[in-house]
Amino acid sequence: MVAEQHGDECMSRWYIKDAGSTFLEPLSDLRASFECRNGGLTILERLVRERGSEPSGFVCEDVNRGEMIAHRTGLAFDNNPDGEVVEHDSMTLWSLLDSLPELLKSDLECAGEFERCSELRIIGTHRVDVHNSATVYPNVVFDATNGAIRVEENVTIKAGAVITGPCWISQGSTLSEQAVVKANTVIGPVCKIGGEVGGTIFQGYANKVHDGHLGDSIVGEWVNLGAGTTNSNLLNTYGEIIIKDLNVKRHKTGRSYVGCFIGDHVKTAICTRIMTGTIIGTGAMIASSMPVPSPTSRFAWITDGGVRSYNIEKFVAVAKTVMERRNKTLHASIEAVIRQLASE
Repeated sequence: MVAEQHGDECMSRWYIKDAGSTFLEPLSDLRASFECRNGGLTILERLVRERGSEPSGFVCEDVNRGEMIAHRTGLAFDNNPDGEVVEHDSMTLWSLLDSLPELLKSDLECAGEFERCSELRIIGTHRVDVHNSATVYPNVVFDATNGAIRVEENVTIKAGAVITGPCWISQGSTLSEQAVVKANTVIGPVCKIGGEVGGTIFQGYANKVHDGHLGDSIVGEWVNLGAGTTNSNLLNTYGEIIIKDLNVKRHKTGRSYVGCFIGDHVKTAICTRIMTGTIIGTGAMIASSMPVPSPTSRFAWITDGGVRSYNIEKFVAVAKTVMERRNKTLHASIEAVIRQLASE
């Protein structure tokens, strides 16, 4: 973490710096770099906890991004700050997976306790906090043998689900019947999760409601994974996984387990297959019987007939419809950034 200081009298004021859209792309396309969830908390939420105060605003080099971030976070956009400017640590997509177990464990330990929902079926001795506004159906198992479990406000967990700690389920999310949530999983707010997930971070407002496996992955907002969508997270050779980024540059991850990285507003058809280490750009629409190309460009429209560009007017219309179903609107500042990305 790097801090620039602007005089002793301003030391109580601090500003967080956005690292730009190339940081953790595509996850940072439509959110500030510091909004990325890399444990139970976002980068900014963890900084606030560590520093004991909220930032006075944020710094951003791009005006369109700045307006979008101001809308998303409610923070003041200020490129002439009168206080300390904090730059968060540099990261890669796969380093988020490296740090996930440690950060999630720490976030769970630091989180406040709830007045817990009663009559839970718990295995193990680690802490299990289930908010009393949560709805837990019969035959749900909380396995806290190897880590704590946190279930926040207004979560619904349907019959037969199994949740293994360490795990964090954010407010308003729903687990389907018989869902299997394995260790080191973070489910952001207002997600719908079914099938089998593990070692994965959902940023929020994502649907993986049906059967299918998703492991060692990071999923953006407003993603919908069709029934049976499944990813691979291990090579048949058990070797190190090499990733191609959106610019088709190769990166050694130092990991033998890497799933996929899915940008915001991605949609997949039923039975989509996502291979080890795949990166899917913001806004891609995938309806092909073949495995998903890696990388998949932003706003790609992929069918068995080939790859073309998603018509941006149609994309925006669909995004608005999807968000309205969750009582959200596509703000003009976000739409401006979408159109900017589509034109690049």
